[in-house]
Amino acid sequence: MKKVIIALLIALIIPCCVFAGRGLFDFTVGVAAQSDYDVEKVKEEGMKDFSIDQLSFGADLEMKLAFLSIDGKVMYAPELKTIGGIVSANLALDIFFLRVKAGLGYQYQYNFDTKAMSYGNANGAVTSFDAFKDACFDINVGLDLLLGNLTVGAYATLPTETSISNGNWEGLVGNIKENWSKAKLGMTIGIALL
Repeated sequence: MKKVIIALLIALIIPCCVFAGRGLFDFTVGVAAQSDYDVEKVKEEGMKDFSIDQLSFGADLEMKLAFLSIDGKVMYAPELKTIGGIVSANLALDIFFLRVKAGLGYQYQYNFDTKAMSYGNANGAVTSFDAFKDACFDINVGLDLLLGNLTVGAYATLPTETSISNGNWEGLVGNIKENWSKAKLGMTIGIALL
């Protein structure tokens, strides 16, 4: 039964990847804006004191092959005096004019005040590239609207407590509700070059 379900899923996914969206290969360059507030802080305080200073701005690069994509964001946060972002590997499915993405990635951040570089999220950030296996993953989910060569998207980055060294893989899915309250939300606008 499992083999039949897997075969049916493959039979559905491959035509969606080939005939929907932009085809088999896609390279998109764009701009991104992300709130420095997490979802929980927005729920508690609302948007009444929100200003443009609480946004991070930067660049977004995405390369997609079939249903796999590599997505990288570089963001500058003037209020926090940091430059950082996330690099993630995603499953990306184009369905007509929509692209649904979900994957895992690592955050990185450079603080101009302390001159320190860190990898991973607040649940498990490390300052040495050698200790990368101890850095905690982030779940990256997104929904893009494909308008010809123009892409308009929204995404969320959810911190987890899972790293390669601790192997808490069941925590990725088991703690989604808790992680959602700490998620950072953002938007992207991009142009497909290929």
